[in-house]
Amino acid sequence: MSELAALIPAAWRGAIQRRLARPIVELGDEAVFWRFDFTDGTSLLSVAERVSLTGDPVAVQAAGRAAVAKIAPAAAATARRPGVIVVLSPRHVLRKQLALPAAVEENLAQALAYDLDRHTPFRADQLYFDATVIDRDAAKKTIRVDWAAALRTLVDSARRQVEEWGASVLAVVPGPAQASLPPLNLIPVEARPRAMHWRRWEVWLPVAAVAGLALAAVMVPLAQKREYAIALNRVTEYARQQAEAADALRQQLERLQDDYNFVLTKKYAYPNAVQVLDDVTRILPDDTWLTQLELKTSFKGKERQREMLLRGESANAGKLIGLLEESKLVEQAALRSPTTKIQPGPGEVFDLGAQLRTLPPPSPALVVPVAVTPGAPLPAAVPVPSPAAATVPLPAPAPYPSEPETPAANESDAPSASDPNPAVDAARPAHSKAPKHRRVRS
Repeated sequence: MSELAALIPAAWRGAIQRRLARPIVELGDEAVFWRFDFTDGTSLLSVAERVSLTGDPVAVQAAGRAAVAKIAPAAAATARRPGVIVVLSPRHVLRKQLALPAAVEENLAQALAYDLDRHTPFRADQLYFDATVIDRDAAKKTIRVDWAAALRTLVDSARRQVEEWGASVLAVVPGPAQASLPPLNLIPVEARPRAMHWRRWEVWLPVAAVAGLALAAVMVPLAQKREYAIALNRVTEYARQQAEAADALRQQLERLQDDYNFVLTKKYAYPNAVQVLDDVTRILPDDTWLTQLELKTSFKGKERQREMLLRGESANAGKLIGLLEESKLVEQAALRSPTTKIQPGPGEVFDLGAQLRTLPPPSPALVVPVAVTPGAPLPAAVPVPSPAAATVPLPAPAPYPSEPETPAANESDAPSASDPNPAVDAARPAHSKAPKHRRVRS
């Protein structure tokens, strides 16, 4: 508004400011009546009258009425009560700036009412307060609020005094008086006077003219395009029917796919017992014995989880957590209870738990469409699929997540000539191998 105001001629700008300006009555030790003087489009405050608030009440009343008539001669000539702004002395007002979360901006007054006991020693029913946002910090999601409060007795007394002088109090703001007053009003919202400018002919006549022109500008193009819209409605209705038919087919396809893939999803969601047993056998060191390996399903709310419980003996049970975390099938490994030292011996008894990782769903098999001419026989090389197989993609088997192969640490780990079948040896239980000292019981 300040940038656009420079484009308005100075005479017009002065007339607008003079129209919107309201006289100011500053109450302190005495009542100071301020009025606006406009020069070259700028506004300046000047003292019009000073009235002492001490002395004979009749004299104070007469002096106040004379001062109100002096600062608002136009209203006095039409026998209307002029609207003024009352400014309270800074020593009668508690004012500060508060930093609040941006979420309270929608209900700023209610949020501040709950927090009055932190900012003032008075009760909430003893105060009038108002606040306005002066700054916003989008990065920190906070706002800076200008907050002011005053005693209700003080505000009501000031309003009553000025109204007895023949003026209408539009707002009560904190001082000192200046050309640009803060947008704070200590009068409660329900007690503020309602502006009735819309009843004046200078307002509703231009508004009626503008509304008539706007209505004509809107109705003429609408009348011209009415016929075009009617033609488009026929095309839209036909397209809507086709879209509904396509949407029904899509929903049917999705329902069939969900029904078909439900069991497969449950099956491939977690690794099976064989994969877990093989993975645990490979990653556990030679100095570890398992006395119990348990796989169970638990429910956390509506979520289903697969857990693995390991119990046994190991020379270093704390190292097992790191080894299990490196596995592609296990996560969130932790000891379920403190370890127990084995006497005599360097080993310790452990009780360890972990969660099985959720495997990614297998990629669906692509169904290649075959163009068939209606009425023509099917090609001999193309089998006739069933309805479910033709519409529902078949998922591929879940790949087993394998770890990269590492070279043997020494010759004793590599397959020897004494073992004619290395694959059979790998399928044996861990405790049956001579080089390994591990026992697994499932």
